[in-house]
Amino acid sequence: MRKKQAEIPRSQVQIIRKANELVEARYRFDIWEMRVFAKMLMSIEHEDKDFSKYNIHINELLRDFNLVNAGDNYAAVKEAVQKLQTKIIEIEKDTPEGVKWFSTPLLISTEGFKSTQDGNYISVQFHPTLKPFLIELKERYLQYDISNLWGLSSMYSIRIYELLKQYERIGKRHFEVENLRVILGLEETEYKLYGHFKDKIVLKAQRDLLEVTDISFTFTEVKKGRKVVGLTFFIATNTAQKTNRGLSNQAEKRENLKKKTDVLGSDFFKDTFKQVKTWGVSETTFRVLVIEHGEEQVQIGLECTLDALKNNKITGNAGGFFCKAVEEKWQSSRQISSARQAEKQKIMADKTERVGEEQEKWQQLLSDLQTARSADVREIVRELTHENVDLADAAVAQLLKDKTMRGILERTTGLTLATLKMEDWRQNKDLRNVVIGQIELMHPENFLKIQNKYDKQIKQVRQKIEALKP
Repeated sequence: MRKKQAEIPRSQVQIIRKANELVEARYRFDIWEMRVFAKMLMSIEHEDKDFSKYNIHINELLRDFNLVNAGDNYAAVKEAVQKLQTKIIEIEKDTPEGVKWFSTPLLISTEGFKSTQDGNYISVQFHPTLKPFLIELKERYLQYDISNLWGLSSMYSIRIYELLKQYERIGKRHFEVENLRVILGLEETEYKLYGHFKDKIVLKAQRDLLEVTDISFTFTEVKKGRKVVGLTFFIATNTAQKTNRGLSNQAEKRENLKKKTDVLGSDFFKDTFKQVKTWGVSETTFRVLVIEHGEEQVQIGLECTLDALKNNKITGNAGGFFCKAVEEKWQSSRQISSARQAEKQKIMADKTERVGEEQEKWQQLLSDLQTARSADVREIVRELTHENVDLADAAVAQLLKDKTMRGILERTTGLTLATLKMEDWRQNKDLRNVVIGQIELMHPENFLKIQNKYDKQIKQVRQKIEALKP
């Protein structure tokens, strides 16, 4: 029987290890499933030769992720375990025969909650097909301290952290946007517009990792035309967060005390208190507001109160109104105006992006139609010139007689057409296409089928492209 794990102090490093193939696997967990999965990974001992039944103690899991021991959280853990029982993971693996993919369940068994003297726990067991990716890891694997996940509330931020942590030493990693979406488990209908994907997933992960993990990143976009098709991430060690997590409890207390002292001595505290004091706010109350909510939120609360006074919207105590505005994080008129402006700009940007994607789609269709038409025309020209070997010479002679066309061609090509031999006309792409077009004009009856097949479509597509122009 596996020994019960000793209680782990929060200051102690707790390592997660998994093979790179599992990091890059295709699966989708919600945030609670990710937390349970991480706790399961921590339960694997370095010396394990096979999977055991691992006991996930609920209070330890909540402690590891800085969560409250509340009934809702206990229920969320139970539900997460039940859902993990049905999850399928798709993994790609290099083999001597090439890259192979296979799908596997995550778990083979779970045992429900048990009330014991040690508290509630769940027993889980990994599916044996995952053994090469979690046990006896020798190379190509990722390991990191679970403390990096403490403040992450987005499953996508966790996945992106792991994907970039793999390449921390290299400092750079590239993904095609579509491939990254697949790895993250996004449905085709989710965050379909790149702007939404960037805002809700990539930029959020950038903020999250900078704030709470040991790495941070910047990125550049790779475009094909106007469409973003790839992202190149540049990964850096987040030294500030490493230092923060290394503080002892005593050092943290000293740091917090210093912050409180700085708050009380700041110009902001002195100047703002002069204002709120006239509304009946005591120094003690104001000090608590500044320390607990920060200067920025207090400033916003001040703006809300001044706005309300200006518009005669406060019928009672202005001091109480101010405190409530700070504590409930109300928005000032300036913030609301900025938010509306930002929303308008976002709507316009989304509209521009949609129009750009629509234009790109129609441009591609136009290019495909023109390419197909040219191929069919060339085939008929080959048949005609095979039947009449002098046809190309006759077309060139017609072009030379047309002074307007001749002038245009000489200006665009920089060539003196009268000095050219027939082989020169064949080798120059622009001249060759003009000759083909002249043959089509000389024998319209041979190209009628092609004209009926393509020309109306091409005209309609061009009109659509023109209508989409701003």
